[in-house]
Amino acid sequence: MSRSVRIVPLWGVILLAASMLYKLNELDDQFNVGGMNYWKWAVNLGAVLLVSFWTVFLGVRARAISLALLDLALSVLLFADLIYFRYFKDFISIPVLLQAGQVGELQASIWSLMQPGDWIFFADIPVAFALAGWVLWRHSAKRRPVRTSSGSSALKYVLKKFIPATLLFAVGWALVYYPVEEQKNGWARGLFVGNWWNIPIYNVTGLLGFHGYDGYRYAKEHWFGDGISDEQIEESKAWFTERQRLQKQMESEPLFGQYKGKNVLIVQAEAFQEFVIGQSIGGEEITPNLNKLIGQSIYFPNFYHQTAQGRTSDADFLTSCSMHPLPTGSAFIRFAGNEFTCAPSILKSQGYDTTVHHSYDGSFWNRNNMYHNMEYDQFYTIKDYTIDEPIGWSLGDESFFRQTVEQLKERDKSPFYALSITLSSHHPFKMPYSNQELDVGTLQGTILGDYLQATHYVDSAVGALIEDLKAEGMWENTILMFYGDHDNSVYDWKLYEKFFGQPVSDIDKDRIVRKVPFFIHLPNDENAGVVEKAVGQIDTTPTLMHLLGIPTEKSYLMGLSMLSEAPKSVVFRNGGFTDGKVYFVPSSDGIIANGTCYDLTNGDPAKTDSSACAAGAESAKQDLNVSDRVIENDLIATFKEEE
Repeated sequence: MSRSVRIVPLWGVILLAASMLYKLNELDDQFNVGGMNYWKWAVNLGAVLLVSFWTVFLGVRARAISLALLDLALSVLLFADLIYFRYFKDFISIPVLLQAGQVGELQASIWSLMQPGDWIFFADIPVAFALAGWVLWRHSAKRRPVRTSSGSSALKYVLKKFIPATLLFAVGWALVYYPVEEQKNGWARGLFVGNWWNIPIYNVTGLLGFHGYDGYRYAKEHWFGDGISDEQIEESKAWFTERQRLQKQMESEPLFGQYKGKNVLIVQAEAFQEFVIGQSIGGEEITPNLNKLIGQSIYFPNFYHQTAQGRTSDADFLTSCSMHPLPTGSAFIRFAGNEFTCAPSILKSQGYDTTVHHSYDGSFWNRNNMYHNMEYDQFYTIKDYTIDEPIGWSLGDESFFRQTVEQLKERDKSPFYALSITLSSHHPFKMPYSNQELDVGTLQGTILGDYLQATHYVDSAVGALIEDLKAEGMWENTILMFYGDHDNSVYDWKLYEKFFGQPVSDIDKDRIVRKVPFFIHLPNDENAGVVEKAVGQIDTTPTLMHLLGIPTEKSYLMGLSMLSEAPKSVVFRNGGFTDGKVYFVPSSDGIIANGTCYDLTNGDPAKTDSSACAAGAESAKQDLNVSDRVIENDLIATFKEEE
């Protein structure tokens, strides 16, 4: 037996490949993105061979240990991808790994995302290490006498090591290269030259191939890139010139400057989605205070979050700086030192006192550095709050709002701009029993039932905030904006169907995930009403500047005022969009013609020919490319130097 092991050094690689192919196929089934085709077995096998061929060069004992460790490392990577995908519907990338310091803060969410069947990804690990131990024993120094080298040692090395290793590498390379090249020159044309969504890349390269390409992409961007061309700079500048022209035109519209000099308080509510607004369960309203606020505010029921991997930080970036999030990682972490024109800096130049309030560690999402760059006068962190109502990650929202109002009162500066970022409705939504006030019926004990309890609590906290503002004399002199930052990462649609009491269609699923509420309460309940137009987070700062009468034709904001009659689209990071008339869901292969286009003009969404969405999808792609170029190359600084 030992002789065969010595002569054929490939058995370990073969076992590893078989194990990894099973796991990768299992992952593909769980991801269920519907795009990997008949090439997947080839690219997955090729990728495994490419990451393991080098072990053939090692001695028998070193090879056995290396293969066992490689099996463990790859299994951990695949499992991490699975957990990450369950929450973010995306894959781990190197920029995400640079945010790994935040993983400890997400322990509760991570544990809740694990499932009993996940053990299968580690079932072979004991076997791998047992085999490695057996090989170590069989080839121990005591059992094998030391042999002197002979003149044929070089030939033996070539026959036993170099040729098998080279063969593995060549086969692995061919199995990856040919399918990728075939698809890259077909439906996936342009896949590796633009900022494509990660799902289409995965559908071409497989999961291990995706990580390989992600490493190459990161190295090219940061170490070996050619930079941006003059033509691309001019294209980006021309895009903003046109956007600034539109923003200038809006200054003639009725509400421009009607609330000049008013205070501004913005509430960014954690994972707060639109579908709970106006709903009841167990005979009780889930959001009674926000329901009441609808009649006193400008309410946008078709407001969409546009976040990506940066989640809460993306929402902050979108609403404050009016730029799209990055396709991978968070702009707060990757480009916190770049120049942007964000609401705090714009308002500070207009004499506003600018503060941000968040009862958590200031280093989370690199906020300390990013907020300094955004020119906030002060960032209130967990160090500035008394934890007298511990809920979830930190301080309960009721106490958080109360102490935030006290902080604003102590500053005694007007006008002020304050952003408050809540936490109580963070995944996995576990509320103390004393705060569980709803009777959620059959949803009790489910993650959706827990979510409803959390949103009900947040609604109560908002009601208390409004009363505090009134008591302190701030309410009638303050513009209050309230919106949800992103979805709740709950994708068990059977629970939603139980909640709604009816089936949930594919388009309903997409809109439920993307829609978050947006309220603008103006002093004296002025201009209250429901505005049905489709708008997004990127439009928040332009809308605020519109109300305050602050010109933005010299700023670099990608959004448009929600209060304008000008037509616009809401663009999603995956290339989807809606303009209120159509709704485009891109396919997993990234081809516009293969996406699904819905007509929204006749009430219930109805599928229509994808050509009806083609122009909007191309425009969405351009918007995303411009945003990425500007962020990644710090072009706003370049534009300002040229002014």
